[in-house]
This record gives sequence, structure tokens and C-alpha cells, in this order.
Amino acid sequence: MTENPNLEFDYQVAKKVYSNSISIKEGIILLIANRNFNPSSANTVIRTFHKLLLGEKFTRTLSNVYFEYFLFRIYNDFGIAKLDLAVKAISEHIEYIKEKGDSKVKLKKILARYSDKILFNEKAKIEIDQADEIEQDEIAENFAEDDRNEVIQQLKSINPSEPQIIFIKGKAYKRDNKIIAQIKFIRNYECQICSSYILKSNGKKYIEAAHIIAKAQKGQEVLSNILLLCPNHHKEFDFGLREILIHDDSKIQFRLNGIEHNINLSL
Repeated sequence: MTENPNLEFDYQVAKKVYSNSISIKEGIILLIANRNFNPSSANTVIRTFHKLLLGEKFTRTLSNVYFEYFLFRIYNDFGIAKLDLAVKAISEHIEYIKEKGDSKVKLKKILARYSDKILFNEKAKIEIDQADEIEQDEIAENFAEDDRNEVIQQLKSINPSEPQIIFIKGKAYKRDNKIIAQIKFIRNYECQICSSYILKSNGKKYIEAAHIIAKAQKGQEVLSNILLLCPNHHKEFDFGLREILIHDDSKIQFRLNGIEHNINLSL
């Protein structure tokens, strides 16, 4: 993409606000003075960029050239994990706008190009998985054994319509990573098929979360859709000969490469 001096200026201002190099008030003043923005437009540019990096839904819209430029710069400056959050934020924005009668056809095409970078880039998937794992570990550091009952109640009352981004001690995290971290905590980081786990060098247990209904098929991060599996069983679950016999909110019964498994999903 050809660099656009005006968009680049706006991007750099928004980036400085995001990194706390300047305040949002200072950013707005810069855009008013140098780009002849009105205060509302300047505020929208900065806050929308911030929400893209957080993966959070926003309602005020920008022109398509802004979205395309911001996605391009986020991909190059922040990497694939942040691009993934930005794509999710714009996807939610498109759904919100659709309710207002605007299909955002051109924006969908822009989004599709950057979604493909994530979908067909194995390195990208690994980077996102690693970033998610780090987030889950950070979130888990806030759990103590005394919190177990509270965590269980939170898991039982998950609302899929809640914001995609949550804040813990002032830091933003993906809501889904909080849920996965809670499930791992409650289930003691053990494979639900063989009860094993990998002991990491820092002394923490490593276990993986498998979606029974894949995210690509609208599967959600809820107790009834997540299995904790060791890496071997996770790969077998994804790629092996699998037949789901029973699956409801409390249990799953499935045949995997000829072996039948019955797993309790409730708490």
C-alpha cells in the first residue's frame, strides 16, 4: 500500500495516544491544528484506532480508506496477533452497522483480505495461539484457591453478548482468554481424556483447550464447548476419526479412532 502522508500523520498521533506517549487531549489538539479536524472527528479517529488494537466493538465509523490504512499499519507495526484483534473489532462493527441498514460491502472486502492473512498463515496461527497462551497465564495469576467457587459461578453465568475485551487490574484482555483460563484453573490443567499435562520449565502446567464445535462454525468459549486436552489428544481430537454420540450442556460422549469416551462437562 502506498503511504498516505495525511493518514500516516493521523495514525502516528493515534499510536502515540495508545502507547501513552501523549494524552488523548493532546492527540485531539494535534489533529485539530495540523489536519483541520473538528474535535468530534479527531476523537473518533483516536478512539477507533484504540478499539481496533483492543479488539473491542465500536459504533462510530470511519471512511474505508482509514480502516484499510490502519489495518495495513497495525499488521506491519504490531504483528499478526493485534491484526487478529483489529479484524474482530471491525467484524463486530460491521454487524452493528448492519442493524442500521448499511451492509458495508466495501469494508467487508477490505476485511476479507486481512482475514486471509490470518487464515492462511500458519505462522500467524502459531503467533496468535502463543499470544493467547501468554494472556491466559497472566489472567490465571489472579486466581487463588479461595476463588474457586466464584470462578465456577462466573463460568456458569457466561453471557456470549458480553464485550470481547475485559479489564483485569486495568489491563485489557480477550474475554475468551479469561474464560479459557478459568476453565483450565477449575479443571486443574489436566487432560480430560488421560489426566496428563506437560510440566513447563517455570513449574506451571501446560494444557490445551479444544473446541467441540469449532470457532469457525460459531462454537463459543463456554463450558459445554471446551475440552481440556494434552497436545496428543488435542491433535487426535482435531484430525482423528471422530464421531460425536451425545453432546449437551452436561456431557459429551464420542468415539475417537474406535475408542469411546464419556466426559462430564458440568461443574
